[in-house]
Amino acid sequence: MTVAEVHGRRERPGKAAILRAAIEVMGEDGYEGASMRDMAARAGVSVAALYYHFPSKLDLLREFLDEAYDVTLARIDRRLAAADPTPTARLDEVVGTLIASHLHDEFAQLASTVAFREYTRLNPPERKAIDKKRRQLLQLVEDIVSAGVASGEFSTGHPREAARAVIILSTSLVEPYAEMRMPMRGVITLYQGFARGIAGA
Repeated sequence: MTVAEVHGRRERPGKAAILRAAIEVMGEDGYEGASMRDMAARAGVSVAALYYHFPSKLDLLREFLDEAYDVTLARIDRRLAAADPTPTARLDEVVGTLIASHLHDEFAQLASTVAFREYTRLNPPERKAIDKKRRQLLQLVEDIVSAGVASGEFSTGHPREAARAVIILSTSLVEPYAEMRMPMRGVITLYQGFARGIAGA
């Protein structure tokens, strides 16, 4: 076999690429409208290959949500490690990271739509595992808000609900984003201000 033949071969999509293609279809067509056949076609694999990796659409959705929360939490941890230690700076970092994670490209926006719209389809055991990660994010933001209250930077009397509101605010912008007519950096700056206000800055 020649070098040209090796380089000319088309690599088979891996599991991550198949998952990405499937989420694109689900984001465009909705959970009910997205067929395993359409997902396989988008990924460039056979339906059998898709079922090999994901026995059902629900398994696919569960794995996507599980991975999405892991990636987001790890990204926030990295950004916070490099951020100014003040509660205000840390809250800004979380808001900026969440918004960028949901809006930075077309796939991120489709994935955000799937996560927001289809989460409740999970069965109780699978939902429990995702809920644990959702609570982890909520606790992280609550701790930042509480630290800000203790330092006098924030004044809210309800740190947990302030944290919940900040997360909802920062993860629900996909639909209105196109109407905002401003760059993502501008959206982040605007919503960081809103988040500070929620915290009572």
